[in-house]
Amino acid sequence: MESLRLIVLGMIQGLTEFIPVSSSAHLILVRNFLGWEDMGLSVDMVLHLGTLLALIVYMWRDWYEILTEKRNILVLVIIATIPGAILGFLLEDMAESYFRSLLVIGLAMSIFGIILFEADRKSLHNRTLNMMGLKDAIAIGLSQAMAIIPGISRSGATLTGAFLCNIKREDSARFSFLLSVPMIGGAGLVSLLKMFKGVSSSVSASSMLLGLVSSFIFGYLAVHFMLSYLKRYNTNIFVYYRLVLGIFLIIVSLFKPGG
Repeated sequence: MESLRLIVLGMIQGLTEFIPVSSSAHLILVRNFLGWEDMGLSVDMVLHLGTLLALIVYMWRDWYEILTEKRNILVLVIIATIPGAILGFLLEDMAESYFRSLLVIGLAMSIFGIILFEADRKSLHNRTLNMMGLKDAIAIGLSQAMAIIPGISRSGATLTGAFLCNIKREDSARFSFLLSVPMIGGAGLVSLLKMFKGVSSSVSASSMLLGLVSSFIFGYLAVHFMLSYLKRYNTNIFVYYRLVLGIFLIIVSLFKPGG
């Protein structure tokens, strides 16, 4: 049963980390509705590591170009990372408690789904990644910072920010994934540091490995899917999903004692 849980959590983490529907919200919901208790920081770290490795493997050519030729993009990635890192540090406790209610998640899924829809609809989508500048990085970084609230979605927030800057859909997703590397890496590092202050994990090494492989495989597939999908289509399908799930969660929270 433990191994199955890790595989399922790895699948959810991998798929929803890069699709604009909020990975943290889905992990919370699965644990909530299935009655699964939190498996600890070590599991969180392993799942983050799997998606991080998937990103690095899939986008190694992008990172090679950024580190050798397009260092201006590297600077933009660093700048866009700062707001999220600061807000994550300041609001970490709130994110682990108050922001995790079904009502908050439902509202965030719905409201920011509508914002994503409007940003995509009104964007000119006529600028490429190479045309981005300081203002774009700051705007996308501020958008990303809001994703500390489960339900907003880090990828959804960064896509919204990029669309508002008139960046093409595929390039918006590519920059979003570039931003994911320091953010996911940072989240994993925080979990690792907390582990050293707490007790050791009771989860077996084999189950951990299954979770790692699961999050890697499904994360890799999700990145490929998003980059291919956004070459031809808009984000409406994700918005519709967010609205349906968000409204459902709001209704559940209103009728659930303590929701």
